[in-house]
Amino acid sequence: MNASGEISFKPERFLHNYNNVINAWCECERNGNASVSVSEKAEAVLDYLFEQHRKGVEALSPNNASFSLCIKSWCRSNRHDAPERAEQILRRKEVFAKEQSNVYIIAPDYNQVIAKWRDAQVNGPDRARRLFKEMDQNYGSAAELKARPNTVTFNSLLDVLAKSKSRDLASECEELLKQRNELFKEGKSTILPDIISYRSCIDAWIRQWQKDSPQKVEALVKDMIKKYSMEGRKDLRPDADIFNLVLKACAHATVTWHEDIEKEANDTPISIANRTFALLKGKNEFNANPTHATYAFMFIAYKFHLDFDNSRYTPLLLMLWKQCCNDGLVSQFALESFQDCVLDYQFWKAIGGEERFALLGKTDPKTIKVEDLPQEWKRNVKPPKRRGKGTK
Repeated sequence: MNASGEISFKPERFLHNYNNVINAWCECERNGNASVSVSEKAEAVLDYLFEQHRKGVEALSPNNASFSLCIKSWCRSNRHDAPERAEQILRRKEVFAKEQSNVYIIAPDYNQVIAKWRDAQVNGPDRARRLFKEMDQNYGSAAELKARPNTVTFNSLLDVLAKSKSRDLASECEELLKQRNELFKEGKSTILPDIISYRSCIDAWIRQWQKDSPQKVEALVKDMIKKYSMEGRKDLRPDADIFNLVLKACAHATVTWHEDIEKEANDTPISIANRTFALLKGKNEFNANPTHATYAFMFIAYKFHLDFDNSRYTPLLLMLWKQCCNDGLVSQFALESFQDCVLDYQFWKAIGGEERFALLGKTDPKTIKVEDLPQEWKRNVKPPKRRGKGTK
C-alpha cells in the first residue's frame, strides 16, 4: 500500500513469482518426482516468460534466475535427453543475453551442463570437451569474472572423462591436469587444479584396471605431495582417503601373482601397496592414519598379487588381520575382504573359532557380519563421508 492508501505492486515481484514456480518444479526433480514431466513444466514457464517479453511486457521478461533454474532442473532430470535439453536452455540464454544487458552467462550455467553430459555414455565426453573448449575460448578472458571458467568447470570435465564407459581416458585426464597446472603457473589461465581434480584423474586410472595403474596413481599422489611441500599448496595435502586410493589402484590392477616380476619389484602392485601401508602406519607429516578401507584394500591386493602357494601368503594375511583388529578398524568391508582371501578354517580361527558362532546358528562364513564381532575390533570405524563437487 502506498502513501495515498492505494494498493500497488512492484512489477519485478511478478517475475519473481514465476521464477519461484520454476524453482518449485526444479525441487520436484530433486525429489525424484516421476509422476509428471517436471523439467518440461519448468521450461513451459520459461517459454511463457519469453512470450510475454515478445509482447512487450518487460516486467515479465526472463532474467538470469529464470534461465539458471531451468538449466538446473534439466540437470537434475533422469530423462535420457536431459543433457541435450539442458544445453538447449544454455544456448537460449546466450542468445537472449546478447539482446538484454541484465542477462549474462555465469560459470555455473556451463558447469552444470558439462557435468550433466556424464549421463550420456556414448557422446558425453565429446560434448563435455566441446563445451569446455567453447567456454574457455569465449569467456576465458571475460571482463566479468563470474563468466570465466573456474576450477569447478575443469573438474566437471574431468569427472565426465573419468567416469566414461570407455574407461580409457585416464591419460587424457592426466594430460589435461598437467596442462592446466602449467597454464596457471604461466599466468595464462585462472583455473588452478585442486584436490578434486587430482582425485578425478586417480579415479580414471583405477577404473582402467591396468597393471601400471598403481604406478600412475602413486605418481599423481607424489605430485600432490610435491606441490604441498614445495609450493605451499595446503589444499593438496593428502589424507588417508587419498592414500587409500593408491591401495585401491593396487587392489584393482591386473592380477600379477602368476608373473615373474622380480626385476621390477619396486613398481609392482604389492611393493606400492606395502610402502603406502607403511607410510600410513608410521608417523607422517600429513597426520594420515589407516582406516578400515586401508586394511580392506590391502587384503584384496595380497589376494590378487601374491601367490597363494607362497609361504608368506597366509602369515601375512593373518598378521594383517590381527593389526586390523588391534586398531579397531574391522568394518563389513574389511571383514568380507579378509574372508575372501583365506580358507574357511583359517577364517574361523581368526575370528574366534567355529564353535562360538555355531551357538549363534551361523555355520557358513558368508553369514558372519561385523555386528557379530567384538566391539573392540570395530571401535574406530567411522561412518563414510559424503562428497560433492558443486557447480559454482
